[in-house]
Amino acid sequence: MQWLKPIFIGLILIGFSVIAIFFIWLAPIGAAYSAKIMCSAIFVNGLPSTEARDVDVLADNNPLLSLITTNVDLRNQTVSAHAFGFRKRFALYRPSMGCTLAEDQEHVAQLRSSTPVVTPIAPKPLLSASLPTNVDRRALNKILFDAMDEPGPHPERRTRAVVILHDGKVVAERYADGITPQTPLAGWSMTKSAFNVILGRMQFEGMMPDIHSPVLINEWQAEPGDPRATINYDDLLRMRSGLEFDESYANPLSDVVQMLFNQPAAAGYAVSKPLENTPGSYFSYNSGASNILSAAIRNLSGSRATYLSRPRELLFRPLGMSSAVIETDPEGYFVASSFMHASARDWAKIGQLFLQDGVWEGERLLPEGWVGYSTSPAAEDPQGLYGAHWWLDLPGSRNEDGSLRDDVPELPADAFFSLGHDGQSLTVIPSRDLVVVRFGVTRKRSAFDLRQFIADLSTIFPEKSEKTQVPSDITEAQNG
Repeated sequence: MQWLKPIFIGLILIGFSVIAIFFIWLAPIGAAYSAKIMCSAIFVNGLPSTEARDVDVLADNNPLLSLITTNVDLRNQTVSAHAFGFRKRFALYRPSMGCTLAEDQEHVAQLRSSTPVVTPIAPKPLLSASLPTNVDRRALNKILFDAMDEPGPHPERRTRAVVILHDGKVVAERYADGITPQTPLAGWSMTKSAFNVILGRMQFEGMMPDIHSPVLINEWQAEPGDPRATINYDDLLRMRSGLEFDESYANPLSDVVQMLFNQPAAAGYAVSKPLENTPGSYFSYNSGASNILSAAIRNLSGSRATYLSRPRELLFRPLGMSSAVIETDPEGYFVASSFMHASARDWAKIGQLFLQDGVWEGERLLPEGWVGYSTSPAAEDPQGLYGAHWWLDLPGSRNEDGSLRDDVPELPADAFFSLGHDGQSLTVIPSRDLVVVRFGVTRKRSAFDLRQFIADLSTIFPEKSEKTQVPSDITEAQNG
């Protein structure tokens, strides 16, 4: 039996190692995630604290997050979280800025004292309209019922909102209990498409150089010969920067999770990553690219106040998106990859702006050709799925050679998408004059078939007789 002793000792060491990994690496991430998500769900989205924890944090019973204890302070609008009292993390709500992670109470006080005062945005409500006579109302109602329904005994779909615009007007919308047309909802990676608009607005207003110019990042320019200094705005928008980055949300130690929930500056973390490939040569979707663009906007803006006003003045105010907010990291940089909230109707306005080729209420807001540029495929993406911070088809729909899989329904060729974690989506179909927004907390991709949902809608909204051709290259459009 003497041989059992080393095995027993080995098992003890493994057990201690697992415990150490949990408390040193996983517990702080779980606490930060729980505090941040609950803070936004309660104080930005207006959800009850029980729903914020049970659905937004614990949906589908994540074993790590179930060990996290949370405390909601409604009076001070903060949420704290910890695992067995170890490494408590805080998230603070601030008006017009949403929720931000903080290390301790002193950091909470610092963030609260640095909250900027902003002027409110006058809302511009979308008009509602009756369905066109050639749209089958019964078929549409069935599609919407299916989208809101839970087909199984346990909730997995958790659809919170669906809004459909046709000809720029709301023709149908559905909301889950507790969600209204005014409720801000988390877009996650749909935030990337919003920042595409902000960059387009900056270019239109002459606030930034040509998109093929190197990005202004101080850390890259400081070291002579740093190859990262050649990365341009187009490379970042098209996800071909060449920077090393792990985008796996399932791995709590991945780059994207560390960047969003365990680093003081999301942009600083992304900027620090080394090159893995030559810039411009290889497509690799990663959220770090969007936060580097956020840092670039900060450098182009001069002052902190000007930077913090960019989304509001360039996007939210012109479109009347009074519900919208983009949250910052602890260092005050917008988390351009993930943390924008807006009502489903306000999110739909971004899609409508793109459907109208960057024109809003008769005024051009985006450069001619910007929409065509954004919705043309990156040459380095072998499947042709991605443009410039917009998806051109749904992930998983095509074979390696770019052809459509046999087992998925076809969509209109001109459809494009803004997609976010947990099943958020904004779909634009110019040939149908259609904008469709869908929000939920859908952790399992199989629980809601977005492609079938859009395909079904496409069959009942007829194709327009005349389609406007959008230039596919911004420089082509600018050169006339």
